[in-house]
Amino acid sequence: MINSFIRAMSESKMKGKSGADKMNRKRPKQIVIRASEQEFEKIKKNVEKSGLTQNEYLLRCALNKKITVIEGLPELVLELKRIGNNLNQLTKAVHEGKANCSQELNDINKELKVVWQLLRRLIQGQV
Repeated sequence: MINSFIRAMSESKMKGKSGADKMNRKRPKQIVIRASEQEFEKIKKNVEKSGLTQNEYLLRCALNKKITVIEGLPELVLELKRIGNNLNQLTKAVHEGKANCSQELNDINKELKVVWQLLRRLIQGQV
């Protein structure tokens, strides 16, 4: 089994710094853990997936804080942009007196339902 070290603060950054400099840090304490190669790779994968720094990810895990990763967010953003575009077009048409809003509003309502369904799936996957 290969031992791997996960450091909360890099020793290389600490070299050459005086004790006073180290103590003025927001988090001056360091924790070192040992992990198997499999554990280390899984932690690295989870850190990458979370979008957090390794230090922040490990602190949140150790302190039982929630780590939320929302997959599929780009699809949701795209859908919201489409709805926004439709709303702008409808608003312009209404101001120009060119639109009967009932059909357009029904279309927008259908699109909003799709967005809500996507959002519910994202939330259910994270709970």
